[in-house]
Amino acid sequence: MNSSITAVSTRLVLVGGGPRAIGVLERLSANARSSAQADALRQLPLHVDIVDPHLPGAGRIWRADESPLLLMNSRAADVSIFPDETVRCEGPITAGPSLAEWADGIRRGRITAPTAGTARLAEIEALQATDFASRRVQALYLEWFFGQVLAALPEAVSVTIHRTTATAVHPAARAAVHPAADPAVGDRSPQGWVVELEDRAPLSADLLLLAAGHTDSRPAASSHELAAFARRHSGTYLPPAQAGDTALELLAPGEDVIVRGMGLAFIDLMALLTEGRGGRFVSAPLPGEPGRLRYHRSGREPRLWVGSRRGVPYHSKVRDEGEPAGPGDLVHVTAAALAAREDAEGRLDFRTDVVPLIAAEIRRWGVDAPAAAPGDAPLAWLDDPLSELHGDAHPQVTRDAVVHHIEQDLRARTQGDTSSARALFQLLLRLHGVLVDQLPASRLRGGAEGGYPRWWHSLFSFVDSGPPPHRLHQLLALERAGVVRFLGPRIAVTADESSGRFTARGAAGAQVRADALVDAFLPTATLRHSTNPLLRDLVEGSSAVGREAAAFPGTLEVDQRHRVLGPDGSAQENLWALGPWTSELPLGAFARPGTDAACHRRNDALARELLGAAQRRAITPPTHLAVSVADAASRARVPGPSRALLPRRPRLGVLGPGKIGSALARTALRSGLEVQVAGRSSAPALAARLPGARPVGLTDLAASSDVVALTVPLHVALGLDPGALQDVIVIDATNPWGETDAAAVASARAALGDLDATLSTSELLAARLPQSQVVKTLNHIGYHDLEDHGRQDGHPRRRALAVAADDPRAADEVSGLLQRLGYDSVIVGTLADGRDLEPGAALFGTWSTAEELSRRRLELLSAL
Repeated sequence: MNSSITAVSTRLVLVGGGPRAIGVLERLSANARSSAQADALRQLPLHVDIVDPHLPGAGRIWRADESPLLLMNSRAADVSIFPDETVRCEGPITAGPSLAEWADGIRRGRITAPTAGTARLAEIEALQATDFASRRVQALYLEWFFGQVLAALPEAVSVTIHRTTATAVHPAARAAVHPAADPAVGDRSPQGWVVELEDRAPLSADLLLLAAGHTDSRPAASSHELAAFARRHSGTYLPPAQAGDTALELLAPGEDVIVRGMGLAFIDLMALLTEGRGGRFVSAPLPGEPGRLRYHRSGREPRLWVGSRRGVPYHSKVRDEGEPAGPGDLVHVTAAALAAREDAEGRLDFRTDVVPLIAAEIRRWGVDAPAAAPGDAPLAWLDDPLSELHGDAHPQVTRDAVVHHIEQDLRARTQGDTSSARALFQLLLRLHGVLVDQLPASRLRGGAEGGYPRWWHSLFSFVDSGPPPHRLHQLLALERAGVVRFLGPRIAVTADESSGRFTARGAAGAQVRADALVDAFLPTATLRHSTNPLLRDLVEGSSAVGREAAAFPGTLEVDQRHRVLGPDGSAQENLWALGPWTSELPLGAFARPGTDAACHRRNDALARELLGAAQRRAITPPTHLAVSVADAASRARVPGPSRALLPRRPRLGVLGPGKIGSALARTALRSGLEVQVAGRSSAPALAARLPGARPVGLTDLAASSDVVALTVPLHVALGLDPGALQDVIVIDATNPWGETDAAAVASARAALGDLDATLSTSELLAARLPQSQVVKTLNHIGYHDLEDHGRQDGHPRRRALAVAADDPRAADEVSGLLQRLGYDSVIVGTLADGRDLEPGAALFGTWSTAEELSRRRLELLSAL
């Protein structure tokens, strides 16, 4: 990866580095390698700045440090981030492996594993085509994909990654007229943009793509009220969030907990509160129920009272869902049929014009659908499967109805003839792709009440994006074990001030009172509720550069080319946006292979548009270079007296990306650090192996890092130029192994007159690097453990690493770094005390918590 910026280049800024953004970068790279684009880029190279505090590729949602209990809802063979030959796009196709093929390639040694972590490697090597991978394995796949994209960049395209948050965007001041321009025409300079960053100078952009993906959301007013109620009455309220971010430790064993929501977020929460607390599922098949399970409690589970609008979980994934079923073509939901229903302004109402066509298509595909009752909406049977539950039926009636629905769903989708379920699955997948192409926001009337895209996306997800079948078998086992109770559909939750408790009631009368309430669904992606100030400011105030979509409230309005529409409705020049907070129909970043996936088509079209804009700059001489940093900084809205006083992320340098160095670099990147790497590998090779790390030489490593980890053999470290790492904190992660190291140590001792071998190897290194502050740590943890053993702050079994240093400030800096990596630190003394960390010594290679390590250190001192 070439991260340099040429003196004159087009600068494209990507705000967001998640899978969708990196999918656009892959398409941009593939198209840039064509001859026509290559000629233009030779005249004016393209530099891409990626702004994201999270690791590009995986982004915020997909995390390599998540619990292995959090699973994907698609089989490994049905997941690919690469476009394939079925994708109808103008750009060249660069095929790549699906998730299953990637795992098989690692297993066979054809693909280099993206991790050294033993547990994660075991998951990858065991993964088969029909398995549902853990989300953390998918994160590793996405990281690896990003590395492949970086390694394949053409010479005229370079990338710099900024591990920070974009906080605002505004137009750059237009430059003066270029001398070659026609004075009668005036200034033809294209619009540029300034992107303000959280903790550093702003970036200037000739082209700007906002692709922030799923951001955190601020609590809505209703969540604030529920949280305040819980605080007043010493209860618990957990608002909408990713399951891995939810404070589940607040839910006590045996406590009654109301859970509102039965989608995928609930399934994740269910796993973390049961298996995640030590419970076990064992096989307990019965005739006709081969997947039946029994649950053995750990005693640490709360009791979950679960309900939702539909009152049932998402449908199970279908067995052999890719096998052909149904006619295969569409005759009702077509471009011609939709055009025939347009009004005089060329617009459609989704409920009255589109839904009846969808219902007709479902009937044609032979799906087992009940006849619609008089007055029912065409798809009511599909969207509200327990509509018959109402009134004050006995809670047992609710329980029986929900259990019967889940059992019937599992039989229809996993046993016997599944052709009807497969036909429905495949049809909705086809319909979703057609609607993406045919129903831009500008073609719809009726606004949010029309049900598109949110109602449709909810229905599509309910039918096609459900959990693995075994998760529903687990849910049934939990119900039989008394860990789960069903409240049924149309759940209503109230906060009763008189009792100080939450009350939940289902439509059929099932009811419970509890001190704890969990909203088990994701927060709605809206601009105004985003925690990202950039997204909030896009449509607010006098500085707004966009407008809220009238048809889809809460979203940024974009046209079919993803151009941001300004407050006056015209397309903003050189500004694009994509993601769940825009008016496009929500699209996944990856898709089933062989389905002409809409996300790949959209990514390719957008990439070609970006390159076209860059090419126009090459044809027409630019009237200005980049907006100056001084001008950008003067416009930045930063609170406080000085931007320089803002906290920044530590920068880690790694000298020697071997086994421990690579493991350290990957762990640091996943922890949000900026990482520079110096080694002998080429820049593309390093980019493929450590995507997101910046390859540099030794001089730049010292100049651009706050801390440099020496992960080279000890004899190499002892041979460094004494001034190579001047004024840098140096982590000594070395150990003396083998004859070459022994000879180097003997030579260093002889040079210092250490005839009795009293100095630690770290003291020898400190003598070699007199202008550096040497800290001994990281040498007593295996490289394969470094990626696996990190835990969040406060975890009861968080591992501690020993730190030895002569400089207290350096020891504190390195301790803070270890904290970021997921480890506690225990300062055990000076570099002389570092002898206890060397191979064969008392503190080498042992797993300890901070308390255990401190106790062992005291025992060691008392024995002296």
